[in-house]
Amino acid sequence: MQVHAQAMLAWLVRRLDAAEVLDAAARRALLALPVQARLVGARSRLADGDEPSGGHLIVSGIAYRYEILPDGARRILALYFPGDLCFSRLPAPTGSPGIVEALGDGMVADLPARMLQPLIHAHPAIERALWWLTAVELAIVRRWLVVAGRLGEPRMAHLICEILVRSGAVGGGRTDRLPSRVRQGLLADITALSTVHVSRVLQGLKTSGLIGLEKGSIVVRDYAGLAILADFDPAYLGLPGSTVEDGCEPAAGTNVPVVVPLCRAEAGDGSG
Repeated sequence: MQVHAQAMLAWLVRRLDAAEVLDAAARRALLALPVQARLVGARSRLADGDEPSGGHLIVSGIAYRYEILPDGARRILALYFPGDLCFSRLPAPTGSPGIVEALGDGMVADLPARMLQPLIHAHPAIERALWWLTAVELAIVRRWLVVAGRLGEPRMAHLICEILVRSGAVGGGRTDRLPSRVRQGLLADITALSTVHVSRVLQGLKTSGLIGLEKGSIVVRDYAGLAILADFDPAYLGLPGSTVEDGCEPAAGTNVPVVVPLCRAEAGDGSG
């Protein structure tokens, strides 16, 4: 677990480098953080004890942020994949934006405020990099809002492309299949569509030869075609090496790009 946590921390630092504000000292300070992974069960909240604020580095599995609407419906506001940093509690008058839970069993490494605040005080560039990461998360939410105005199949194609790219960003597994926990109910709660509508849209994508459905899992048959339908450009994700043009080769037998696991050279295999 410790090796995986350090690998995810290395990946996070590489991602924060995209903000172009970190110097060598700030990178070393981040990589020296004493991260310890802990197991979290499915539907468990990531907040640990009474810690008022701080972050959670996803080591394995998927987490999501959600709110419950007055009619009892669940609306998912964000997804977090291995290597992502999320904050479940914020020291703000309005409290935290939603609740963060693990979608299935997984591991997280906590970065409590008492650990981050001295680091930010010593290296102000780290605070700027974290704000950049927050801006990336907001860009993803903004993209979801824009895509919500599109027709069902292009809208779903965009979400599938995003999940595929983000879940494979650290080279943790197959890149032609969405994580097994990503099912129709989750897609419905992200898109605010009924599960019946989601099922109909997925069947349409299957009929077009863009995806396959295997025991509830979504398999991408034609990533290039799916991306064209969705008008998908992963630049808003803030991920290094997330396109074929960046030098990634397609996986054997598929048109899906494999995203280079950039953390591997610094911290060993980041697979989780």
